[in-house]
Amino acid sequence: MHCKNCENTLRTDYSYCPDCGAKVIRNRITVKNLWYDAVERFFNIDNTFLKTFLALFTRPEDVIGGYINGVRKKYLNPISYFTIAVTLGALFVFLIRSVFPEAMDFSQNAMIEPTDPRYNANIEMGKKINDAIFEYQNLFYVLMIPLLSLISKIVFFNKKTYNFSEHFVINIYGYAQMSICVNLLYIMFIWNSQMLMILSFLTGIAQIVYFTYVFKKLFKLSLEQTILKLLLFLGILVILIIVAIFLVVAYMLTQPEFLEQIKAAS
Repeated sequence: MHCKNCENTLRTDYSYCPDCGAKVIRNRITVKNLWYDAVERFFNIDNTFLKTFLALFTRPEDVIGGYINGVRKKYLNPISYFTIAVTLGALFVFLIRSVFPEAMDFSQNAMIEPTDPRYNANIEMGKKINDAIFEYQNLFYVLMIPLLSLISKIVFFNKKTYNFSEHFVINIYGYAQMSICVNLLYIMFIWNSQMLMILSFLTGIAQIVYFTYVFKKLFKLSLEQTILKLLLFLGILVILIIVAIFLVVAYMLTQPEFLEQIKAAS
């Protein structure tokens, strides 16, 4: 008998390969063992996903600083962790489009009365914006990481502890952690459009608070230093957001369909 992963010779009573550590698989794939494998992989006590998830709240400096300094087995690596976050985001998009499309009906929360002639045009515009956000959600995730890494590197320009690539690792872990939490909450409350709106508002605040906590732990900042760095980060972020909004609006104004919707809504 041989290990199917490393070809090492095994005894017939082995459950794991002593050479590579892979589990010995004897049964064919069924729905039952697929489900068991998924549960075992992600939810057993010794699983690195759960350890990483919990430690990123309690000891982020241990997870992130450890990985940067060469500890690669204790916790899930940043790319794998980010992949889980992206997968959860994709699952939420699938559910909201295929199973709970009414969750995206924000007409009850519109600021304009249904009797107003602009009502339908505003609702339609809101739906198109939301569709675009969900359509490119994963791309947005990917693009946010280098942007956040650049901002954090600028904010900590006077501290040479981490280079840009290491800031990239910090932000992958931090962004993935918040993305996993947010998407899990979105999936839990997917049936309630009002709750989704509240969560989307709180998400930005939660991300700022969590990233502040992570950088405080990593750089061992005092309360005063933490506040100053946070204000600098927010200042840079606001400037970038204003620039991004200006560019998006400038692009949208070149689209005839968008101009027609503005006329209909006004």
